[in-house]
Amino acid sequence: MCRASAKIRKEIGKKLLAGDYVSFIDNKDGTGFINVCEERKNSFVRPPVANVDMLLIVASADQPSPVPYNIDVLSTIAVKSGAEVYIVVTKSDIAKAETLAGIYRKTPFELTVTSSSDSKSVDKIRACLKGKTTVLTGASGVGKSTLINLLFPSLQTDVGELSDKIRRGRNTTRVTELFSLGEDTYIADTPGFSMLDIEQCCTLEPGETADCFPEFAPYTVSCRFRKCTHTGEQGCAVSEAVEKGLVSASRHESYIKLFNEVKNIPRY
Repeated sequence: MCRASAKIRKEIGKKLLAGDYVSFIDNKDGTGFINVCEERKNSFVRPPVANVDMLLIVASADQPSPVPYNIDVLSTIAVKSGAEVYIVVTKSDIAKAETLAGIYRKTPFELTVTSSSDSKSVDKIRACLKGKTTVLTGASGVGKSTLINLLFPSLQTDVGELSDKIRRGRNTTRVTELFSLGEDTYIADTPGFSMLDIEQCCTLEPGETADCFPEFAPYTVSCRFRKCTHTGEQGCAVSEAVEKGLVSASRHESYIKLFNEVKNIPRY
């Protein structure tokens, strides 16, 4: 059990987070004293976690019905922070997953469609997690716990105990714990991202929004106007790509909605 000095907390500007890389002095009595916190490559407000390599977004084909806009907000938060995006569509055994999967096949994001009996796709997901710190997120009921149990059966007890701890706590968005899955491989199962708040989760400027939709990049350079917002201007190459089916209409709709939300965030 370690504690940190006020100096460390002042240096990083906020409290230490799960995922921080630190050095500590061993007091030889079962306790330690943190004296160094390395610079973070990213951090999130909700859930409170740092140095995330990948955001694994779990969405179900049905039960509950997927909400693409929520997935797109999560992917925006990840891209803005420099984390990879991995989308896993579950419950393909009870509903057709092609409509949802088709949206994200037109993005550069990693995508896997799976079910509780699909061992081949589970092996693929496990391989993609190797060597990374991954935050697992998704709406309630999409099958996150089932997926974790399939990926790493040994984690079932640990995650269950954490879930009990979270339910007993006052604020479920303040608890984040990393579980080791092997060398340099960690996963955080947390409820924090179920509260979608683009204003608090990342400092995004309106002009940066299109950069968080990486499938737009091949077309933005061909827009008629240099400051095209890609929200309906004449000569917008992104809109033309949507009409041709090269960019998902659903993703473009999410982009326009998000652009307007970001534009209306009070800056002062």
